[in-house]
Amino acid sequence: MELNSLLAEMTERNASDLHLVVGTPPVFRVAGTLVAAQTPSLMPEDLDSLLRPTLPENKLAEARRGQDFPMTLRHDGKTFCCHVFRERGHLAIALRVFPDRLPTLDELHLPPIFETLTHSKRGLILMAGPTGSGKTTTLVSMLDHINRTRAERIFTIEDPMHYVLSSKLSLVTQRVVGEDVASYERGLLSAMDSDPDIILVGELRTPETARLALEIAEKGHLILSQTTAETVADAVARLLAMLGEPHDLARRLLARTMQAVIAQKLMPRADRAGRVAANEILVATPRVRQMIADGQTDAALLALAMEARRGVGGFPQAGMQTMDDALLGYYAAGIISRETAESHLKEKGRLPAG
Repeated sequence: MELNSLLAEMTERNASDLHLVVGTPPVFRVAGTLVAAQTPSLMPEDLDSLLRPTLPENKLAEARRGQDFPMTLRHDGKTFCCHVFRERGHLAIALRVFPDRLPTLDELHLPPIFETLTHSKRGLILMAGPTGSGKTTTLVSMLDHINRTRAERIFTIEDPMHYVLSSKLSLVTQRVVGEDVASYERGLLSAMDSDPDIILVGELRTPETARLALEIAEKGHLILSQTTAETVADAVARLLAMLGEPHDLARRLLARTMQAVIAQKLMPRADRAGRVAANEILVATPRVRQMIADGQTDAALLALAMEARRGVGGFPQAGMQTMDDALLGYYAAGIISRETAESHLKEKGRLPAG
Protein backbone atom coordinates (compact mmCIF):
# COMPACT_ATOMS: atom_id res chain seq x y z
CA MET A 1 0.00 0.00 0.00
CA GLU A 2 1.33 3.43 -0.97
CA LEU A 3 0.21 6.82 0.29
CA ASN A 4 -0.10 8.19 -3.26
CA SER A 5 -2.55 5.43 -4.17
CA LEU A 6 -4.71 6.35 -1.18
CA LEU A 7 -4.59 10.03 -2.18
CA ALA A 8 -5.69 9.03 -5.67
CA GLU A 9 -8.55 7.02 -4.17
CA MET A 10 -9.62 10.09 -2.18
CA THR A 11 -9.92 11.96 -5.45
CA GLU A 12 -11.84 9.12 -7.11
CA ARG A 13 -14.30 8.94 -4.22
CA ASN A 14 -14.55 12.74 -4.01
CA ALA A 15 -13.67 12.36 -0.32
CA SER A 16 -12.89 15.35 1.86
CA ASP A 17 -10.92 13.41 4.48
CA LEU A 18 -9.04 10.15 4.97
CA HIS A 19 -8.36 8.47 8.32
CA LEU A 20 -5.63 5.86 8.72
CA VAL A 21 -5.78 4.09 12.08
CA VAL A 22 -4.29 0.74 13.08
CA GLY A 23 -6.92 -1.97 13.44
CA THR A 24 -9.37 -0.59 10.85
CA PRO A 25 -9.33 -0.27 7.06
CA PRO A 26 -8.75 3.20 5.58
CA VAL A 27 -11.83 5.33 6.27
CA PHE A 28 -12.94 8.07 3.85
CA ARG A 29 -15.32 10.92 4.58
CA VAL A 30 -17.58 11.38 1.57
CA ALA A 31 -20.23 14.15 1.63
CA GLY A 32 -19.91 14.22 5.41
CA THR A 33 -20.33 10.45 5.92
CA LEU A 34 -17.58 8.01 6.96
CA VAL A 35 -17.08 5.16 4.50
CA ALA A 36 -14.62 2.31 5.20
CA ALA A 37 -12.61 0.85 2.34
CA GLN A 38 -13.24 -2.80 1.50
CA THR A 39 -9.66 -3.74 2.34
CA PRO A 40 -7.94 -5.47 5.27
CA SER A 41 -7.42 -3.57 8.50
CA LEU A 42 -4.22 -1.56 8.76
CA MET A 43 -1.30 -3.00 10.71
CA PRO A 44 1.33 -0.91 12.57
CA GLU A 45 3.90 -1.64 9.87
CA ASP A 46 1.48 -0.28 7.23
CA LEU A 47 1.55 3.17 8.82
CA ASP A 48 5.34 3.11 8.96
CA SER A 49 5.60 2.11 5.30
CA LEU A 50 3.13 4.82 4.27
CA LEU A 51 5.07 7.55 6.04
CA ARG A 52 8.65 6.44 5.41
CA PRO A 53 8.86 7.72 1.77
CA THR A 54 7.42 11.07 2.86
CA LEU A 55 9.04 11.84 6.21
CA PRO A 56 12.73 12.20 7.04
CA GLU A 57 13.87 9.53 9.51
CA ASN A 58 14.22 12.07 12.33
CA LYS A 59 10.61 13.21 11.86
CA LEU A 60 9.41 9.61 11.76
CA ALA A 61 11.27 8.98 15.02
CA GLU A 62 9.61 12.02 16.60
CA ALA A 63 6.21 10.73 15.48
CA ARG A 64 6.88 7.35 17.07
CA ARG A 65 7.74 9.13 20.34
CA GLY A 66 4.37 10.89 20.31
CA GLN A 67 5.20 14.20 18.65
CA ASP A 68 2.14 15.42 16.72
CA PHE A 69 2.84 17.48 13.65
CA PRO A 70 1.15 18.70 10.47
CA MET A 71 2.55 18.54 6.97
CA THR A 72 1.38 19.44 3.50
CA LEU A 73 1.39 16.90 0.67
CA ARG A 74 0.73 17.52 -3.02
CA HIS A 75 -0.44 14.87 -5.45
CA ASP A 76 -1.89 15.15 -8.94
CA GLY A 77 -2.35 18.91 -8.64
CA LYS A 78 -4.16 18.74 -5.30
CA THR A 79 -3.06 19.83 -1.83
CA PHE A 80 -3.53 17.51 1.15
CA CYS A 81 -3.15 18.62 4.75
CA CYS A 82 -1.81 15.71 6.78
CA HIS A 83 -1.80 15.40 10.58
CA VAL A 84 0.42 12.67 12.04
CA PHE A 85 -0.14 11.56 15.64
CA ARG A 86 -0.05 8.54 17.96
CA GLU A 87 -2.99 6.60 19.35
CA ARG A 88 -2.85 3.48 21.51
CA GLY A 89 0.88 3.33 20.95
CA HIS A 90 0.70 3.33 17.15
CA LEU A 91 1.04 5.97 14.45
CA ALA A 92 -2.14 7.37 12.93
CA ILE A 93 -2.78 9.81 10.07
CA ALA A 94 -5.62 12.18 9.24
CA LEU A 95 -5.65 13.79 5.79
CA ARG A 96 -7.84 16.49 4.30
CA VAL A 97 -7.89 17.46 0.64
CA PHE A 98 -8.22 20.99 -0.64
CA PRO A 99 -9.43 21.66 -4.18
CA ASP A 100 -6.82 22.08 -6.87
CA ARG A 101 -8.62 25.27 -7.88
CA LEU A 102 -9.80 27.79 -5.33
CA PRO A 103 -13.54 28.36 -5.84
CA THR A 104 -14.83 31.91 -6.23
CA LEU A 105 -17.30 33.50 -3.83
CA ASP A 106 -20.08 32.97 -6.38
CA GLU A 107 -19.15 29.31 -6.83
CA LEU A 108 -19.34 28.85 -3.06
CA HIS A 109 -22.92 30.19 -3.17
CA LEU A 110 -22.11 32.82 -0.54
CA PRO A 111 -24.37 35.82 0.13
CA PRO A 112 -23.40 39.21 -1.40
CA ILE A 113 -22.20 40.51 1.97
CA PHE A 114 -19.04 38.41 1.57
CA GLU A 115 -18.03 40.37 -1.53
CA THR A 116 -18.97 43.61 0.26
CA LEU A 117 -16.72 42.74 3.18
CA THR A 118 -13.74 42.32 0.83
CA HIS A 119 -13.86 46.10 0.29
CA SER A 120 -12.97 46.65 3.97
CA LYS A 121 -9.66 48.43 4.45
CA ARG A 122 -9.21 47.76 8.16
CA GLY A 123 -10.57 45.73 11.03
CA LEU A 124 -11.23 42.06 11.77
CA ILE A 125 -13.27 39.57 9.73
CA LEU A 126 -13.61 36.42 11.84
CA MET A 127 -14.90 33.09 10.54
CA ALA A 128 -16.21 30.51 13.00
CA GLY A 129 -17.38 26.96 12.66
CA PRO A 130 -16.53 23.38 13.54
CA THR A 131 -13.53 21.63 12.04
CA GLY A 132 -14.15 20.75 8.40
CA SER A 133 -16.81 23.41 7.84
CA GLY A 134 -14.97 25.14 5.00
CA LYS A 135 -13.81 28.17 6.98
CA THR A 136 -10.39 28.27 5.34
CA THR A 137 -11.80 27.92 1.81
CA THR A 138 -14.22 30.79 2.42
CA LEU A 139 -11.57 33.07 3.89
CA VAL A 140 -9.00 32.38 1.18
CA SER A 141 -11.68 32.87 -1.50
CA MET A 142 -12.37 36.30 -0.02
CA LEU A 143 -8.65 37.02 0.01
CA ASP A 144 -8.23 35.91 -3.61
CA HIS A 145 -11.16 38.11 -4.63
CA ILE A 146 -9.17 41.05 -3.24
CA ASN A 147 -6.06 39.73 -5.01
CA ARG A 148 -7.91 39.72 -8.33
CA THR A 149 -9.64 43.08 -7.98
CA ARG A 150 -7.25 45.59 -6.40
CA ALA A 151 -3.60 46.24 -5.56
CA GLU A 152 -2.82 45.40 -1.93
CA ARG A 153 0.13 43.95 -0.03
CA ILE A 154 -1.15 40.65 1.34
CA PHE A 155 0.47 38.31 3.85
CA THR A 156 -0.83 34.91 4.94
CA ILE A 157 0.42 33.11 8.05
CA GLU A 158 -0.90 29.54 8.24
CA ASP A 159 -0.28 26.18 9.90
CA PRO A 160 -0.33 24.44 7.46
CA MET A 161 -0.85 26.34 4.19
CA HIS A 162 -3.97 25.13 2.39
CA TYR A 163 -3.97 27.03 -0.92
CA VAL A 164 -1.19 28.53 -3.02
CA LEU A 165 -2.09 32.06 -4.14
CA SER A 166 -0.40 33.59 -7.17
CA SER A 167 0.02 37.35 -7.06
CA LYS A 168 -2.42 39.07 -9.42
CA LEU A 169 -3.25 42.74 -8.89
CA SER A 170 -2.04 42.33 -5.31
CA LEU A 171 1.38 41.18 -4.10
CA VAL A 172 0.98 38.03 -1.99
CA THR A 173 3.46 36.51 0.47
CA GLN A 174 2.57 33.20 2.15
CA ARG A 175 4.34 31.88 5.25
CA VAL A 176 3.96 28.57 7.07
CA VAL A 177 4.32 28.39 10.85
CA GLY A 178 7.12 26.01 11.76
CA GLU A 179 8.74 26.29 8.32
CA ASP A 180 9.02 29.96 7.39
CA VAL A 181 8.34 31.54 10.77
CA ALA A 182 8.39 30.29 14.35
CA SER A 183 4.87 31.24 15.43
CA TYR A 184 1.75 33.20 14.52
CA GLU A 185 2.90 35.99 16.84
CA ARG A 186 6.32 36.20 15.19
CA GLY A 187 4.67 36.12 11.76
CA LEU A 188 2.37 39.02 12.66
CA LEU A 189 5.24 41.10 14.03
CA SER A 190 7.32 40.33 10.95
CA ALA A 191 4.47 41.27 8.62
CA MET A 192 4.13 44.62 10.38
CA ASP A 193 7.73 45.35 9.40
CA SER A 194 6.94 44.56 5.75
CA ASP A 195 4.36 47.19 4.71
CA PRO A 196 1.19 45.03 4.92
CA ASP A 197 -2.32 46.03 3.92
CA ILE A 198 -4.04 42.70 4.64
CA ILE A 199 -2.99 39.75 6.80
CA LEU A 200 -4.66 36.36 6.90
CA VAL A 201 -3.96 34.57 10.20
CA GLY A 202 -4.69 30.85 9.99
CA GLU A 203 -6.32 30.73 13.44
CA LEU A 204 -6.60 32.82 16.59
CA ARG A 205 -5.40 30.07 18.91
CA THR A 206 -3.83 31.95 21.79
CA PRO A 207 -4.50 35.14 23.77
CA GLU A 208 -1.24 36.59 22.45
CA THR A 209 -2.21 36.01 18.81
CA ALA A 210 -5.74 37.35 19.34
CA ARG A 211 -4.66 40.55 21.06
CA LEU A 212 -1.86 41.22 18.58
CA ALA A 213 -4.22 40.66 15.62
CA LEU A 214 -6.77 43.13 16.99
CA GLU A 215 -4.11 45.70 17.79
CA ILE A 216 -2.85 45.46 14.21
CA ALA A 217 -6.42 45.78 12.92
CA GLU A 218 -6.85 48.91 15.03
CA LYS A 219 -3.76 50.42 13.43
CA GLY A 220 -5.50 50.41 10.04
CA HIS A 221 -4.88 46.94 8.58
CA LEU A 222 -7.37 44.28 7.55
CA ILE A 223 -7.11 40.97 9.44
CA LEU A 224 -8.90 37.82 8.28
CA SER A 225 -8.88 34.88 10.65
CA GLN A 226 -10.88 31.99 12.06
CA THR A 227 -11.74 30.22 15.29
CA THR A 228 -13.40 26.96 16.20
CA ALA A 229 -16.87 27.84 17.51
CA GLU A 230 -20.39 26.73 16.60
CA THR A 231 -22.12 30.11 16.51
CA VAL A 232 -21.43 33.82 16.20
CA ALA A 233 -22.17 34.28 19.91
CA ASP A 234 -19.75 31.48 20.82
CA ALA A 235 -17.05 33.04 18.62
CA VAL A 236 -17.48 36.49 20.22
CA ALA A 237 -17.44 34.96 23.71
CA ARG A 238 -14.33 32.92 22.94
CA LEU A 239 -12.48 35.90 21.49
CA LEU A 240 -13.35 38.11 24.48
CA ALA A 241 -12.23 35.35 26.85
CA MET A 242 -8.90 35.13 25.03
CA LEU A 243 -8.44 38.89 25.23
CA GLY A 244 -8.89 38.59 29.00
CA GLU A 245 -8.91 41.33 31.59
CA PRO A 246 -9.67 44.14 31.91
CA HIS A 247 -12.90 42.97 30.25
CA ASP A 248 -14.21 46.45 29.48
CA LEU A 249 -11.05 47.28 27.51
CA ALA A 250 -11.28 43.96 25.64
CA ARG A 251 -14.90 44.64 24.67
CA ARG A 252 -14.08 48.14 23.47
CA LEU A 253 -11.11 46.88 21.45
CA LEU A 254 -13.30 44.31 19.70
CA ALA A 255 -16.07 46.87 19.16
CA ARG A 256 -13.62 49.26 17.49
CA THR A 257 -12.00 46.68 15.22
CA MET A 258 -14.67 44.16 14.26
CA GLN A 259 -16.00 44.21 10.70
CA ALA A 260 -17.94 40.93 10.84
CA VAL A 261 -18.18 37.62 12.68
CA ILE A 262 -19.51 34.75 10.55
CA ALA A 263 -20.34 31.20 11.63
CA GLN A 264 -20.43 28.54 8.93
CA LYS A 265 -21.71 24.98 8.60
CA LEU A 266 -21.77 22.68 5.58
CA MET A 267 -25.13 21.18 4.60
CA PRO A 268 -25.73 18.27 2.20
CA ARG A 269 -27.25 19.50 -1.04
CA ALA A 270 -30.55 18.18 -2.35
CA ASP A 271 -30.24 19.65 -5.85
CA ARG A 272 -26.95 17.94 -6.74
CA ALA A 273 -24.02 16.13 -5.19
CA GLY A 274 -21.91 17.95 -2.63
CA ARG A 275 -22.42 20.33 0.24
CA VAL A 276 -23.23 24.01 0.56
CA ALA A 277 -22.11 26.53 3.19
CA ALA A 278 -24.83 27.96 5.43
CA ASN A 279 -23.83 31.13 7.28
CA GLU A 280 -24.84 33.05 10.37
CA ILE A 281 -23.64 36.63 9.82
CA LEU A 282 -23.12 39.46 12.31
CA VAL A 283 -21.94 42.71 10.72
CA ALA A 284 -20.43 45.52 12.79
CA THR A 285 -23.12 48.15 12.40
CA PRO A 286 -22.99 51.07 14.88
CA ARG A 287 -25.67 49.31 16.97
CA VAL A 288 -23.70 46.04 17.06
CA ARG A 289 -20.48 47.85 18.01
CA GLN A 290 -22.30 49.53 20.89
CA MET A 291 -23.75 46.21 22.03
CA ILE A 292 -20.28 44.63 22.14
CA ALA A 293 -18.78 47.61 23.96
CA ASP A 294 -21.60 47.44 26.54
CA GLY A 295 -21.21 43.70 27.06
CA GLN A 296 -24.52 42.79 25.43
CA THR A 297 -23.08 39.74 23.72
CA ASP A 298 -25.16 36.79 24.87
CA ALA A 299 -26.66 34.61 22.17
CA ALA A 300 -30.22 35.92 22.47
CA LEU A 301 -29.24 39.58 22.11
CA LEU A 302 -26.93 38.95 19.15
CA ALA A 303 -29.67 36.89 17.50
CA LEU A 304 -32.03 39.85 17.89
CA ALA A 305 -29.45 42.07 16.19
CA MET A 306 -29.13 39.64 13.29
CA GLU A 307 -32.92 39.35 13.09
CA ALA A 308 -33.29 43.12 12.60
CA ARG A 309 -33.32 42.24 8.95
CA ARG A 310 -36.81 43.14 7.80
CA GLY A 311 -35.60 45.93 5.57
CA VAL A 312 -36.77 46.96 2.13
CA GLY A 313 -38.03 43.90 0.30
CA GLY A 314 -37.37 41.75 3.37
CA PHE A 315 -33.62 41.72 2.76
CA PRO A 316 -31.33 41.46 5.79
CA GLN A 317 -30.17 44.73 7.28
CA ALA A 318 -26.49 45.26 6.42
CA GLY A 319 -26.32 41.68 5.12
CA MET A 320 -26.93 40.08 8.52
CA GLN A 321 -28.78 36.81 8.92
CA THR A 322 -29.29 34.04 11.43
CA MET A 323 -28.48 30.43 10.64
CA ASP A 324 -32.22 29.77 10.48
CA ASP A 325 -32.55 32.48 7.79
CA ALA A 326 -29.84 30.78 5.74
CA LEU A 327 -31.39 27.33 6.08
CA LEU A 328 -34.90 28.51 5.19
CA GLY A 329 -33.55 30.38 2.17
CA TYR A 330 -31.77 27.28 0.92
CA TYR A 331 -34.85 25.12 1.51
CA ALA A 332 -37.09 27.56 -0.36
CA ALA A 333 -34.63 27.52 -3.28
CA GLY A 334 -34.54 23.71 -3.34
CA ILE A 335 -30.84 23.60 -2.44
CA ILE A 336 -31.28 21.57 0.76
CA SER A 337 -33.95 19.06 1.70
CA ARG A 338 -36.76 19.58 4.17
CA GLU A 339 -35.17 16.96 6.44
CA THR A 340 -31.85 18.82 6.48
CA ALA A 341 -33.52 22.16 7.21
CA GLU A 342 -35.69 20.71 9.96
CA SER A 343 -32.82 18.91 11.67
CA HIS A 344 -30.74 22.09 11.95
CA LEU A 345 -33.39 24.78 12.53
CA LYS A 346 -33.62 26.31 15.99
CA GLU A 347 -37.12 27.69 15.38
CA LYS A 348 -38.69 24.70 13.68
CA GLY A 349 -42.04 26.49 13.58
CA ARG A 350 -40.67 28.76 10.84
CA LEU A 351 -40.52 25.83 8.42
CA PRO A 352 -43.49 26.05 6.04
CA ALA A 353 -45.99 23.25 6.22
CA GLY A 354 -44.93 20.56 3.80
